[in-house]
Amino acid sequence: MIDKKTLFYYLNTNLENESKGLTKESFFEIVKNNISWNKYNEIVTFCLNENFISEKDHITLKDFGKDKINILKTEIEQDKQDEEAKRKKLHNESVMSGWKRKTFWYIFALGLFGGVYSGVDLFKKIRSNKEVQKEQLTKQEIESKLSELRTLILNQKSQDTLLNSNAELNK
Repeated sequence: MIDKKTLFYYLNTNLENESKGLTKESFFEIVKNNISWNKYNEIVTFCLNENFISEKDHITLKDFGKDKINILKTEIEQDKQDEEAKRKKLHNESVMSGWKRKTFWYIFALGLFGGVYSGVDLFKKIRSNKEVQKEQLTKQEIESKLSELRTLILNQKSQDTLLNSNAELNK
């Protein structure tokens, strides 16, 4: 398969020199610095098969060949832009890789500290829940004792008021 740049170079040079009335050999003299003889014959054969050039002189471009020049030009420009984008992406990834390498251990240590801290905190909460249940039982006991004491206090007050009223009557 013929690469796009070589085919574009051949067709574009052919278009530029079309009015000079060159032969196949004289056209090769123009492009021999960029294309070898074998490659040149391969391109000519390919262009004949794809119907880019005329069969009688192997030089004159057909309309389809002229359209192919524009198509190849846009494809080459797109490939160039894609290559620049890949280069930028690779550069950005290498910069990010450097930052990741520099900050990994700090973030790892911070994450490890946070993980250990949350584990200890969770363990403390689980242990304190058991103690809270014990305290709740004692709180219930305390409340029952308080209610008994209130009852006793109320009973005492009622006895005191009875005694006071009896003492006033005895006077």
